[in-house]
Amino acid sequence: MSMGKRILSTVALAFGLAMTVTGCGAGGRQPVAQEEAGTQNADAVREQVLAEMSDEQKNWMGGLSKEQRLADFESLCDGLRENYPYVKLVKRQTGADLDALETAYRTKVEQCANDNAFYETLRDFIREFSFTGHLDLWGRRYESELASWRAYVRETGEAEREPYLEALDNPVSHNTYASMTKFYQEEVRLTEEKRAEESGGWRGESAEAEADEEAAETSEETMPANVETKILEPGKTAYVFIDTFDYECMETDRQILLPFYEKVMDYDNLIIDITNNLGGSMRYFDELVAAPLIKEPFTVPTYQLLKGGENNRTFLRMEEGIASGLYQPISELPAMPKLNQEDAADCDWFLREDYTVEPTGDGFGGKIWLLVSENNYSSSEYAAMFSKASGFATLVGRTTAGDGIGTAPVYLILPNSGLVVQYSPMYGVTADGTGSEECGTVPDMVSPEGESALETCLKAIAQGK
Repeated sequence: MSMGKRILSTVALAFGLAMTVTGCGAGGRQPVAQEEAGTQNADAVREQVLAEMSDEQKNWMGGLSKEQRLADFESLCDGLRENYPYVKLVKRQTGADLDALETAYRTKVEQCANDNAFYETLRDFIREFSFTGHLDLWGRRYESELASWRAYVRETGEAEREPYLEALDNPVSHNTYASMTKFYQEEVRLTEEKRAEESGGWRGESAEAEADEEAAETSEETMPANVETKILEPGKTAYVFIDTFDYECMETDRQILLPFYEKVMDYDNLIIDITNNLGGSMRYFDELVAAPLIKEPFTVPTYQLLKGGENNRTFLRMEEGIASGLYQPISELPAMPKLNQEDAADCDWFLREDYTVEPTGDGFGGKIWLLVSENNYSSSEYAAMFSKASGFATLVGRTTAGDGIGTAPVYLILPNSGLVVQYSPMYGVTADGTGSEECGTVPDMVSPEGESALETCLKAIAQGK
């Protein structure tokens, strides 16, 4: 899995060099009921603002015609049917039937009176699939994602990722997402104005500026570091918490993690806690977790199944891959006891990819524990899968969420609107056919209800397990 889950599943974080994570400032928070009431009021005002806007104001894509909206929707459905490998899985898991949803939402698209209604209808349609296989409609993240791809391709020189950058960097998407940003900024401004009017008027500009400055300072002071390191028992047990495998955190975190590993390399136990980790970069795990701690190369074989649709062929350079033997017909897939045959039959090709991590030092001398949970998806799922399959660490906690085998989510870019829909093109399975998206990774030690993964791990250490 190259860039795969590196950028698209990351959470943007502010981070520092602190050795321990500080709290995020619970003091001064409004009571929960008061907060909820405020949110509900803001939502109601927003709906009122939207209702008062004209269709012309809401046509931030340039005012697409009914025919253009329908063409985009049909392009989306056809693209999913031909390229998205989880059509049958998502129906089995969530009941989201692509054919039935296409019929239902086509009527809704026909009834859209403006561009904003069209966007919200597409958003609701995509949400029916519950983010299975990273399926998602992009909002205002377009510019930051495009910038990340540019930086990544520039830094790595990976020619195989150029189709991603070329597809995103098109004038229609540029215009649409720039207009989206302006539209929502205006919506926020109007909503704040209306709320201020209803609550008795605006504060002065100087008071607002002062409040904004105070909020920024508070945010900087309380934003936790991405990693936390602790000595739980001197000479015996060390602990590392990693909040995200964000690619952009790597260089900062490297300066924290590697010296800490050196400090505890002779300890009996090293606990690595990724229970809150939603994903990010596979490279983060390989370079900053596994490679410094292993004594010899670890290799984990996987298989990736895919459809042969035109979109996949473009992004994955399938013609070259088929000619070189990288992609093989699904009929030649080896027998696997846990493979879902129905899902496999819905795919056309497969490739085998062996994930290998080489040691970068002498390695950790004691036992490594990896704390996992249902939060782990994408690259943090990869970390769990790799650790268990290779024997790198003993997993403790709860079954992970999945989709840790594959490549970068690719994009269906709708021709008239330029809206971007991402999806995982690969249906990843382990050597025995276990589906990564559907099954995740079951830990070696499952935490009982009401007990944290860390508590379970510390008990196991105390019992000499």
